[in-house]
Amino acid sequence: MTEVFRHTGDLRREDRKGYRQHRFPVPPGAGGLEIAFSYDPGQEFPHSLLTLSLFDPRGFRGAGHRYAPRQTIRLEPHHATPGFLAGPLPPGEWMVEVDIHSVIARPDSAPNRYELAINTLPSSGAGAAASPPKPSEPVARGTGRRWYRGELHLHSTHSDGDWTTAEIAEAARPRDLDFMVLSDHNTTSSYEEFRALVDPRTLVIPGAELTTYNGHCLAIGVEEWMDWRTGLAGRSINDVARAVRAAGGIFVVAHPDAMPDDVCTGCRWTHDAFDPALADAVEIWGGLWDGPEEENEGCVALWQRWLGLGHRLAATAATDAHRAKDWQGAVPLTYVFAEELSRNAILDGLRAGRTYVSSGPELYLESADGGVEARCAGAPPGELRLIANGARLRSVQVAGEGRLYAPVVPGWVYAELWNAGGDLMLAATSPIYSL
Repeated sequence: MTEVFRHTGDLRREDRKGYRQHRFPVPPGAGGLEIAFSYDPGQEFPHSLLTLSLFDPRGFRGAGHRYAPRQTIRLEPHHATPGFLAGPLPPGEWMVEVDIHSVIARPDSAPNRYELAINTLPSSGAGAAASPPKPSEPVARGTGRRWYRGELHLHSTHSDGDWTTAEIAEAARPRDLDFMVLSDHNTTSSYEEFRALVDPRTLVIPGAELTTYNGHCLAIGVEEWMDWRTGLAGRSINDVARAVRAAGGIFVVAHPDAMPDDVCTGCRWTHDAFDPALADAVEIWGGLWDGPEEENEGCVALWQRWLGLGHRLAATAATDAHRAKDWQGAVPLTYVFAEELSRNAILDGLRAGRTYVSSGPELYLESADGGVEARCAGAPPGELRLIANGARLRSVQVAGEGRLYAPVVPGWVYAELWNAGGDLMLAATSPIYSL
């Protein structure tokens, strides 16, 4: 190994939500790269969070968004640490960026310190490895125009998940999902690997969770790296949303009422200058409805507020699973009405707001006889509600199947299904709009 860069930096509380860029040379003929990174967490919990982004002379080479104060990253032509992209190492000036999400001051008031040591590895002299066969499109579970169910938001060891792509693929088989999005933080490095591992009947759609310092968002349907770094060189969250949509992707505001800084830095949506017209959907439900990590009722409230301002936003939900146990219990999935099981068709359904979210029961909302009608099936004893312009319009007690009709009202209306106690949402639809 040959050392090409070493740096020790100091950080204080006021440096949080910033970026430190370090440039280093990679000489011709390098066989690989090893980056040793460590930082002072400040305290046990909540602790500082620093992550890495890596760029070669041609562009993005990976991100290491994981809660590890000590980590080693290796990059070689045919292998890379999860989160990073294997491939040739072009000579020239590279850049490693320390993304400073949170700095928790040390008890002794001394500056927090981080260290970077970068070495090049000798070439093995091995020839080019054969490219693995590209996975084919899935064998559909059903054809044609219908409702498809899937998981839009979860994480693997390519970011801060505790399970590998292989473990996720195995755990997904009995769930009979039509589509899945592996939304690792700020990287799509897991996409091809995951496609090769899942049940061949499941469509894998590329995606990433863009982890800005003032809110997280999903870029669904985009394979290329999306620059998430708001505040750097004048980049705004509106610029990020425009870039996702220009690339043909779906922009979803994720868990907007999650735990605040510093417990979960940047997880709660605080982009005050964001234009909701640039979003396609809001994740109104993440994990268990009454789980400890976010206030799902607050997510619904923000979605309703934006609907009230005239924005048309689909409802999505997801487990945001980081480990197998996050798939346990009454966690939600997103159902999309699409022409077929293909990436474009699912994205079109999301974009058009043809969705409902549910932990199990079916729930549909349709225009009918000058009004709207909600229908549920497979429901436990509970209450079916129509919500119009942020207020309950009508409701009815249901068990198994149920229907609820209301004349059309100006504005927007959607349906909710709740348990008998009224404290657990079971399902919700996207809205229908009228003038």
